[in-house]
Formats: sequence, structure tokens, C-alpha cells
Amino acid sequence: MFTEDKGAPVLKIQAASYDECKQKLYEQFGEDYTIVNRHPILKAGFLGLFQKEAMEVSYIVRQRSTAVPLRSIPAGTADHSSDSWKKNRDEILKTAGLTVTSTMQMASIDRKIDELKANIAEKLDAITSVGHEKHPTIQKIEDLLERNEFSFKYISEISEHIRSEFSLDQLEAFDLVEQTVVDWIGTSITIAPVRAFRPPHVIVIVGPTGVGKTTTIAKMAANIILDAKKKNQTKPELRIITIDRTRVGAMEQLERYGELMGIQVDKAETADDVKTVYNDCRENVDAILIDTSGYSPNDSAHIGQMKAILDVDGLHPDIYLAISASTKARDLELIIQNYEPFAFQSVIVTKCDETRQYGNVISVLNAKHKSVSYITDGQRVPHNIRRADIIDFLTRLNDFKIDRVHIDDKFGVK
Repeated sequence: MFTEDKGAPVLKIQAASYDECKQKLYEQFGEDYTIVNRHPILKAGFLGLFQKEAMEVSYIVRQRSTAVPLRSIPAGTADHSSDSWKKNRDEILKTAGLTVTSTMQMASIDRKIDELKANIAEKLDAITSVGHEKHPTIQKIEDLLERNEFSFKYISEISEHIRSEFSLDQLEAFDLVEQTVVDWIGTSITIAPVRAFRPPHVIVIVGPTGVGKTTTIAKMAANIILDAKKKNQTKPELRIITIDRTRVGAMEQLERYGELMGIQVDKAETADDVKTVYNDCRENVDAILIDTSGYSPNDSAHIGQMKAILDVDGLHPDIYLAISASTKARDLELIIQNYEPFAFQSVIVTKCDETRQYGNVISVLNAKHKSVSYITDGQRVPHNIRRADIIDFLTRLNDFKIDRVHIDDKFGVK
């Protein structure tokens, strides 16, 4: 705060964005204001529901322009506040039976009143500031979460949780708060359990275009074979079906993988095609893996058509939604929402090698109550795919101090 602003009350303004707040302030005060704090807030919508993000800015108006906002003074209008005050003062003294006998007395009275006003303003400033200025520890945690691209809603919930769980004295121990927040993040991640299936185990991967569904299908097929080999079991019989009608070369790519692994690949364009292939092989295979077309999450018509193709009696598929780790949180929300009709059991997070931030994924999966099953981080088949793990997510948090012994003990496989 500038020295000339000492004693000025801290005021607040809200708008949809920080820039909009600044525009409102400029329209009201010109350059005669100072922003002292800003933080995101949630504003309730219709009937208190459908909360949306907004920005709240705390500011002070510089003394030279506090009398009247800059743009509210009409041209050629003089400020008579001083004359008005003197007139009111004289009337008050007259009513009280007192008189001002000298200029010196008037100056002394004016000075004392100015001191009283300044003292009151300073106390109001202190009172207004309480509860609006964030503790440095909370601000630092919010900055860390923001750098890891956690959603606004997730960050707000963490901040409120800190305020409710920690006293002011405890907030001074940043390392303790930081470790607790890491624990909270870990607790908010749900890992899909490994489930047992009777043959044939039908696996379907859906998701938007470009997330690597075809490569992921090949990786999963290869790992089914490798797992059986590690257990000294007979090589499992697999079949791959593609219903991808949009991507050029999808069938050829799967056929190359199929040749390398000794797996037959079939193409299906209708529900009857899927049913024919399924009925033909279900008694003889251990698993059927189905690759699907990638559509924009906004293309609800084609997504609905694809669901109809998979609507085959007796199929009972294990459906995964593939999402890219680098997708923005709001886009992830839309993807999950529009693929909900598939009733997917869990999520596969792909292309983890293309980003260093995972807060977007953690935030949205937590908000949507979805679990994660696999992580992929490259193109190599059968490599670059593994079961999801809470510790893996936590160790990838940027700039957080991670106590590996602690998180291994808390989140490791028992």
C-alpha cells in the first residue's frame, strides 16, 4: 500500500474476470486506485445451483480522489465538501450553545476532527482486512495447485479444507500443511480394482479422436499374452474387432499388430456385424478387444450411433474411456459427460509423456467420481502402458515436496 493511502478503507468488487474488475475500477476511478489482493470465488447461479467462477478484487482508492469518484464529477462542478463541513460545524456548535471565538480555535477543532476521522478509517481498514487476506501458506498452496493445473473448484475445496482443519499457529508450519495437502490429493484419486471376467472378456475402448485408442488396444492385447507367459500359462486366444470408420489406416494398423501377435482382426460396421463376429468366436477365445471411432465430444449424434453398434445381447463389455493427459479440465468434463451413455467402468489416461501436469485429470475424475485404471506414456507396444497407481500421480506433482517414504506407507499396495 502506498504511504499516501494509509488509512484508506479496503473495498471489494466482483466480476467474471480479473480484467473485467480492472475495467470497472478504471471506469469509476480512472488511475486513482490500488489493487491490494485478488482471489477467485464461486458465485451461485439459479436457485443457488450451477456455481460459476468469478473474481473478487480488493482495492483502495487513493486519497486525492476518495471524495468523489473520478467519472462522477460533471465538468465545471466545484467540490464544496469543505465549505459544507464548516457550515454544518458552525450550526452544530450554535445548537450546542457554543461559539468559535478564533481562527486558531477553528483550526484546532478541524485538526482534531481530521485526526479522529483518520483513526476511525485506519481501524475500519484493519477490520475489513481480517478474513479477506489469505494466509501466506494458503496462498502458496493455491499457487502450487494452480501450477499443476488443478481446477478452480478443486483448489477452492482444498483451501476451505485447510481453513477448517488448521489453526493460525498450525498454518505457520508450511511443510505440515503441504504434506497434508499431498495426502488429500492422494485420497481424492480412485484406482479401479482389477476384476475377474469369465471368457470371453470383452474389452472396449471409447474416447475422442487422437487419444491413442488403437495403440492402447494393441498394448492391452500384447500384455494379456505376456502376463500369461509370465505365469507359464497357455497362450490365450484373442480376437480384435475395429468399428472405426473415420480414421484412415486404422484397420491396416491393427492388422499389422495382429500379424505380429498372431491375433485375427475383424472389421464391423453395424451391430449385426459385431454380433456375427462375437457369436462366431465367443466359444473359442479368452478375450475380444474392440477398437472404436474417435469423435469430438460435441458430436453426440455419431457417439450415439457408435453406442448402438455396440448394443449386442450377451456382449457385457468392460468399457474404458480413453482421455489424453494434456486435455484441459473443462474439455475433460465435457468428454466424460458426453461419453457417460456408454457406462464406462473406468478411465485410461493416455499420452502422459506429453505433459508434466496432471491436476486437470485428478480434479475432473474426482469431481465426476470416476476411477482410473491404466496409464500410457508412449507409442511402444507392448511397453508404455501400466496399471494406474496413486503414488505415480503424487510423485509427478510439480514443485510439491514429496515424502516418498510417507506416501509409500500411506498409499502403497498392502
